[in-house]
Amino acid sequence: MQSSHPPLAAAEREQSPQPTDLLTLLAADHTQTILRRIQSTPAPARDLADACDASRTTIYRRLNRLVDAGLVESRMRYDPDGHHRTVFEATLETLTVDITDDGYALTVDPDQPDSDQPDADAALASNAPLSD
Repeated sequence: MQSSHPPLAAAEREQSPQPTDLLTLLAADHTQTILRRIQSTPAPARDLADACDASRTTIYRRLNRLVDAGLVESRMRYDPDGHHRTVFEATLETLTVDITDDGYALTVDPDQPDSDQPDADAALASNAPLSD
């Protein structure tokens, strides 16, 4: 069963995402395929939809959530023939989950050291227990 997640409001995007939100997003359908596909090469939503065997609407919803979480950036790519399209690129190199006495902590390391991702090097901690 798929759940619907509305896009984050602008104020929410400025804050670091909560670890549980990131873990839920990473477990959602198509997220891992999308991130693997755009880790080294930016790609348009059409290519991602093909790679995931999903509708473009579904992929755009997932991409919007990834952008809101700061894990993906979008930019315009201009082709030599004058056409342009939006491409998506992963902004993280690694994501680490550490088990702690109080629950767990997440650390997001950006793809590039000069990334403007807020608090990219800071651990996101949660006191929520891990579910089985």
